[in-house]
Amino acid sequence: MLNRDKFTRFSRSRWRWGLCLLLALLAVGLAGCRTKSFLSTQDEIRLGQEAARQVNTENPIETGTTASTRVRSIGRSLLPHMADARDVPYSFQVIDKDTVNAFSLPGGPVYVYQGLLNMVGGDDSALACILGHELGHINARHAARQISSQMATNTLLDLAIHNPTGRSLAGLGAQLASLKYSRDDEYEADARGLSYAAAAGYDPNGLIRFFHKLQDYERSHGGNAPEWLQDHPLTGNRIERAESIIEHHDFRYGK
Repeated sequence: MLNRDKFTRFSRSRWRWGLCLLLALLAVGLAGCRTKSFLSTQDEIRLGQEAARQVNTENPIETGTTASTRVRSIGRSLLPHMADARDVPYSFQVIDKDTVNAFSLPGGPVYVYQGLLNMVGGDDSALACILGHELGHINARHAARQISSQMATNTLLDLAIHNPTGRSLAGLGAQLASLKYSRDDEYEADARGLSYAAAAGYDPNGLIRFFHKLQDYERSHGGNAPEWLQDHPLTGNRIERAESIIEHHDFRYGK
């Protein structure tokens, strides 16, 4: 006959291993599902604001300049024309660095570097499309999906066993500004950004003009891509998709 204490220990051990296996299988399933996020909108806002504090501390942020006023004005002009707008505090800021890049954080913040503004020049429509693209990432919850995938594959068992919920979420903040999106995410952000810009009265071809400037920059710098291309890979197919959207006036995300 099996000793009662040994049977109890065996049952508990088997239950723990079963739970771990179930959680591991759940992690794999969540990581492979592109459309799932187990972060709430408030989680996204909290993470985005934490990351924004880090960005603002570590970078020179322009305030009261012509550039910062322009970016904020164009960005805000897009907001009423987003059919997929979310209940988040959108914001637009300029980082005073000669870097050709822009990025968004979950929950609303959008940043543009002065180097990208120098490349865009006076083309407000191109800038509107770029800002729209970053807003598209926010509205499609692309960062939230990536974070959920990382949590599923890396920390789900730790979360379940030790339950450090707040610490685990907060520790992700520093990584948000450097997220790299999939090709499908980039296509979707382009489509959303073009829709916002067109609905707000800007020329959506501004995005195509900006793409060509990026290509010229890359060729003139010996194949070294600017930061925006490293985070947002530019392919011929991506340009063709944007051109097709414009040609067919397929601005489904605008209003």
